[in-house]
Amino acid sequence: MGLIDYSSQTTKKVTTKGNKQKHINVSKIMYIFHEEGMSYIVLDDGSKIDELKTLKKFEAELSNLGFFRIRDNVIINGYYIKETDKKIRKRNIKINGTEFVIAKKRLKNFKKWIDSFDILITCDTLS
Repeated sequence: MGLIDYSSQTTKKVTTKGNKQKHINVSKIMYIFHEEGMSYIVLDDGSKIDELKTLKKFEAELSNLGFFRIRDNVIINGYYIKETDKKIRKRNIKINGTEFVIAKKRLKNFKKWIDSFDILITCDTLS
């Protein structure tokens, strides 16, 4: 493995809204969460887009682009993680001021994911 090439996020688009086509640059997606039968895509400008697509489908489309499912109801874009505890003793991470708790059952794989891609080395563009 190696570094995740986040530049590929700018060319990949997610189509949403059922029969209406809306293209979203993947690089703009900070996280996706599911609540009460609806998925919500949260963009870097703070806006939310509601979507009927399941998180399982989002996960299949986005996992090779630097996204990770930290809970049954949340997928995060690793590009927006500014920092985390080196040993990830605490299960909390922040993305643009929003705090998330990594599910215990996903913590081991999250640690491997972080270590295998070294995604936290350079996030200078986020400052």
